[in-house]
Amino acid sequence: MIKHKEILNFLENEGLEEIDEIEYNKDIFVYNFFYTFDEAEIDAAKEYANENYNDENGEDEWNEEYYLPYLMDIATDNIRDIVDEICEEFGLIGEFVAYEMDKNSSSRCEFVVVFAKEGIEFDIDDIMEELDL
Repeated sequence: MIKHKEILNFLENEGLEEIDEIEYNKDIFVYNFFYTFDEAEIDAAKEYANENYNDENGEDEWNEEYYLPYLMDIATDNIRDIVDEICEEFGLIGEFVAYEMDKNSSSRCEFVVVFAKEGIEFDIDDIMEELDL
């Protein structure tokens, strides 16, 4: 049996925000949440973008080619670590999807994660489509 409360507490303790539990079925559970970047992560992304950006190509390139992808990499790496820890601790399998970021909402990144008991097969894309996520 999936321990929903323990997983929710784990996600909360990792600093994730606006966590929604979305019931799917008794063997598969879905969570939607936001990863909010701290000041050090934002500063590192700005520094990376500034170092690699060519002034001739405009602000859109700074955001789309350097700043936002750097932040997305940070968020996905951290969420991957969290999902792996949960899977190991609770004997589950898990997958996640990150929603695309844009320059108007670059302070945080939205994710959907799906957990299931080991041995249960699922397709995260099908689940997201069924749940209209």
